[in-house]
Amino acid sequence: MAMGSTGTVNMTPEMLRRALEVIDGYRSTADSLHTQLDDTVGTLLSTSFSGSAAEGFKHFYGTSIQPAIGEGLTKLLDALQQIIEETLKAIPDANGLDDQLGEGNKQG
Repeated sequence: MAMGSTGTVNMTPEMLRRALEVIDGYRSTADSLHTQLDDTVGTLLSTSFSGSAAEGFKHFYGTSIQPAIGEGLTKLLDALQQIIEETLKAIPDANGLDDQLGEGNKQG
């Protein structure tokens, strides 16, 4: 990623579109792993793990782990996606914002 002398990262529409693809891939993988974990925990609690410790784990999983890997992760990914989509809308599609501002600044 090219950086100017001010330490500013130049973003292009293609970079942002690629970031959206990465978020989609991450979301898909996270959803699949979340489902696998739910299935594993469900099987564990129904077949091999019982008693007070199992009830405590079930409570911990439901109140701490589930919200973090479910709604919490979904909200985080939604926010990242929205930031990138809105930034993408604001950047001219041809050469990126930095190039166009540079050309505009050269015109007196």
